[in-house]
Amino acid sequence: MDNVELSDAIADFTGLVGRVEETGERVCLVEGGEPTSVLLAAAELAELEHFAGRVEGGVRPRSGAGQGQPFGPDPQGPYLRYVHADGARMTFVRDRVVVAELRSVAELDWLEGRTRTARQGYMSPKRAAAFEEFLARQGPVGDGVAWIAASWRCQQPFTHLVFLRGPAAEDVALAYGADAQDIADGLMLHQVEERDAREGTDDLTRVLAFGEENGWTWLGYDDFDDAFSRSLDPPAEKQITLSATTAKAIYEFSYFENGVYQNPFPIETGAEDRRDMYELIWYTPGEAPFAAEAPLSFLNLHLRIAEKAGNWTDNIALFFEGLERAFGLALPRDAITSGHVRCARPARR
Repeated sequence: MDNVELSDAIADFTGLVGRVEETGERVCLVEGGEPTSVLLAAAELAELEHFAGRVEGGVRPRSGAGQGQPFGPDPQGPYLRYVHADGARMTFVRDRVVVAELRSVAELDWLEGRTRTARQGYMSPKRAAAFEEFLARQGPVGDGVAWIAASWRCQQPFTHLVFLRGPAAEDVALAYGADAQDIADGLMLHQVEERDAREGTDDLTRVLAFGEENGWTWLGYDDFDDAFSRSLDPPAEKQITLSATTAKAIYEFSYFENGVYQNPFPIETGAEDRRDMYELIWYTPGEAPFAAEAPLSFLNLHLRIAEKAGNWTDNIALFFEGLERAFGLALPRDAITSGHVRCARPARR
């Protein structure tokens, strides 16, 4: 990329625009030896804007005050120059076709950074089809989680399932307010169940079951009396929560990354900018539940694969299978159903 002094170019961009149009290469304008702006092909800027627009958040740098160019099209050889309202950005047109754009270095750096982020998740239609076929051949990790969907829907064996990436299971259990002695003793779920049957107690609905599968810590518990705190400091790298309230037919899903809620759908104008859950009854097989620009749009592909696999007909089980495919979630089926998983009661207060 060639450097040209701004003072040499500002009066007449004809030669520079012609070079960009012919070669597609950028030209950097400098002032006092410092890069200030870049002249680039309009097609290249369009591509940057396309991908950068797929990344949410961030404030686009504003161009500083320009040279005070006159209003209206400014002939520059075979081109017309249109100076934007900020006086710094410019658009160059030949025969009613945009051929080049001038943008500040700061704005271009911002666009390129967001474009790199967006491209990491981009696949061409051909690659996406091949990836979809590859995923279709992959089974769940371990037992997966779809197997528990039917009983979870009836609040059995737990009303809440939580999956956390990062912290160890015992650390999470302690942070949630589980009894340290129960954790140290290695209390098992079947022991609590047997004691309930023997002594007429009801501790099974008040314990926190926990374990680790495929790099995730999982928790299972009933949330009838807010016995557990449900908070971590610092938050987990990733956290998925599934909660069932059968009496109200409310089945919720939420996903956080580093404590930041990943809103599952775009916000309409005037609506609240944060929502804390997605209701699974909103999911209809055959329809993409998350808009393309939503943070959770990547789940659409995995849900479609689950639908094509035909392992389940129940909507919630299908959604669970989509989650297990997307995140590699798993729960030990035999261990949970037989009660051979660790658990702890709430810490004594």
